[in-house]
Amino acid sequence: MTVINPHQFFDLSQEDPQSLTHFRATVADGQLFRYVEGDRESAGTLVERHCAGYFGKEAAAAVANGTVGLRLALRALGVGPGDRVLVSAYSFIACAMAVCAVGAVPVPLDLDSALTPDTTALESPEEPVAAVLIVHVQGHAVPVGRLRELCDRLGVPLVEDVCQGFGAASADGRAGALADLAVTSFQQSKQISCGEGGLVAGPAALVEHVYRMADLGAVRREGGLPDWDDERALVGENLRMTELQASLVLDQALVLDRTLARQRDRRARLREELGPDVPVLDSTHPDGDAASHTLFLARGADDAAEFCAGLAARGVLARVVWKKTYPEYGVFRRLLPSAPHPRPRKAEALAPRILSVPTSKYLTDMAVSRVAEAVVAFRRHLVEEEA
Repeated sequence: MTVINPHQFFDLSQEDPQSLTHFRATVADGQLFRYVEGDRESAGTLVERHCAGYFGKEAAAAVANGTVGLRLALRALGVGPGDRVLVSAYSFIACAMAVCAVGAVPVPLDLDSALTPDTTALESPEEPVAAVLIVHVQGHAVPVGRLRELCDRLGVPLVEDVCQGFGAASADGRAGALADLAVTSFQQSKQISCGEGGLVAGPAALVEHVYRMADLGAVRREGGLPDWDDERALVGENLRMTELQASLVLDQALVLDRTLARQRDRRARLREELGPDVPVLDSTHPDGDAASHTLFLARGADDAAEFCAGLAARGVLARVVWKKTYPEYGVFRRLLPSAPHPRPRKAEALAPRILSVPTSKYLTDMAVSRVAEAVVAFRRHLVEEEA
């Protein structure tokens, strides 16, 4: 494998020297818990306020991670044992696991095209649907306007998993904006990262319920004092985001536009160097992508493996995003052995073939050229046309 000098591949000067202002303040005063004393306003509160505005929602609750956010969002919507929840079949396994965690049954929603869900199951559902969970993949926003219309017609809440799509937009608007509840993640591979952490944004009443479930069920009084005698208190869990995490998130959230601009620039440069003969797997609205990754479609599963291995030999990272749809994993075959729903056959066929190459804001021009050269060298493993 070619050994690459990381200083040639990554330009760390792209990091704003002022980008750790809130993190430094948190470390300086030593208050790492969610509720701080003194004049400094909690970074957790600031993150919630900022992200609520970003998604165009009334409120937001910062939580321990994105999976927790999905679970609490479903619970706040009243989803429970035996309920059927339509979940994008092409998604990370945590999405379906969150549904199972509240006792509900995940029902796979197939793909219409490589990155867009098929709405057929909602056009005239044969059985009641309690909620719909749509996933925005690798910085590519799903157009959710039609899904929103169908959910409204059926009186079904829509949850958008924006964990990988923070900052992305389709022709229908910003990812998360049309959801009843938008859930995002701040895990390592996201646009904004503090290692772990998540957030739920939506109407104030629903978010307040999420907040209590994540904060030991307490009604918090002024100054952060918990009240478990209040009739609104409930039995909750300790699923809060820490101040250290929140301060890192806040610092990055405030410069997100710069991050997105840099990623879009890196991806545009890569596409220019690839030329017109290398097919790229686009969303329905490429200009709105967060551009954290550039996607390709392999001819088959073996071609996907050879493409990734070939790029790795040149020091370039490429991977299959998710090799399977979630119903194909053994854990779900055991949990839901007789689930009466159609198999998501198009998603099953596409999943092992969808390839991802990161277009980080830190990539240098030299790195972009190296990536382009590697992709062109193994272009024979890619389909001739986009799906």
